[in-house]
Amino acid sequence: MRFFCLTLTLCLILLQMPAKAQSDSFVVDGVYRNYIYHLPTGYNASNSYPLVLNLHGYTSNASQQLLYTQMNTSADANGYIVVYPNGIANYWNSWGPPGGSFGANDVKFLTELIDTVSAHYHVNPKRVYSCGMSNGGYMSYSLACAIADRLAAIASVSGTMSTYTYSTCNPARKIPVMHVHGTADNTVPYATGATGSIGVEQTITFWRDTDACQNISDTVNLPNLATGDSCTVQTIHYQHCANGNDILFYKIANGGHTWPGGFVDIPAFGNTDRDITATNEIWNFFNRYTLDGPIPAGINDIKNVGVISIYPNPVTQMLTIKTDQEILVADIYDAAGRKVMSSAKNKSIDVSSLEAGMYVVKVNTTHDMQSVTKFVKQ
Repeated sequence: MRFFCLTLTLCLILLQMPAKAQSDSFVVDGVYRNYIYHLPTGYNASNSYPLVLNLHGYTSNASQQLLYTQMNTSADANGYIVVYPNGIANYWNSWGPPGGSFGANDVKFLTELIDTVSAHYHVNPKRVYSCGMSNGGYMSYSLACAIADRLAAIASVSGTMSTYTYSTCNPARKIPVMHVHGTADNTVPYATGATGSIGVEQTITFWRDTDACQNISDTVNLPNLATGDSCTVQTIHYQHCANGNDILFYKIANGGHTWPGGFVDIPAFGNTDRDITATNEIWNFFNRYTLDGPIPAGINDIKNVGVISIYPNPVTQMLTIKTDQEILVADIYDAAGRKVMSSAKNKSIDVSSLEAGMYVVKVNTTHDMQSVTKFVKQ
């Protein structure tokens, strides 16, 4: 299986690794295993940080995954630690048991990597996540099966489950899953997966059943913002799962074996969707979960500061924010804590598209004022 082509490699080796990225290693089963890690801007050891593992594809490596996904930028903006491990011989063993022709015990390595990073930096043990591209996506599914008690959620881009993982998977807890896949992926085909694995829809069905989700999905066609990428995006969202978990699938019509919003296009591997950025969507998904379950984002853990008010309340169409400060961003969350709308630098927000019900608006201003206010949409 090939996951990255020479074109991508040549593009990336011309670039230097960002200065803030650092590398380290430790011994697992007598072999030095290495990784790159990035601490978010302003890292303070007195604070506790989420940790994201970002796993490369087959024939790729940690530094290429760092550059391709641009996750350091997201980590700086959202305050989490991101780690890019290296597989042995540019490969993750998600196809069989450790040893022999299948490869190293990568579950052991990645579990010990979580412990190692946590020993050196202040990681929130309830907010550890794994994502990956292609073979890295396969490995994230293997981790979800093997160490679900250590991971709050996982995400896979262009990687399904090997038949070995599929047949042996018995997670210790139900775990939220996000999947991103192009329908024109010729490396990990949508219908069948790569050799020795299962297809996309069978993968989604497996996790829908494992998480005890109702067979009811919310399907949304996202706006075709980048008309020149030959792709469109549809989200298929199973929200009615046990323990408040979700299964979220981004179906990229005519998308190739690529990372949506990736740093470079890879024509040999098909179309790269530019309507979404997988890195941002993955963090938005991860940011909703801890090991204890869904996070009611913007509702329970934010204090009201300053004088900010909204009107009218209830509202039918235009919600107005009253403040003397300049607004940086206003985020609207539904009653379950899911972000449903965001508006930058606007004091009037058109909420006519929201369904009737109770919502919360979280407002941040240039003077570090922050307010959370409930409102009713009629």
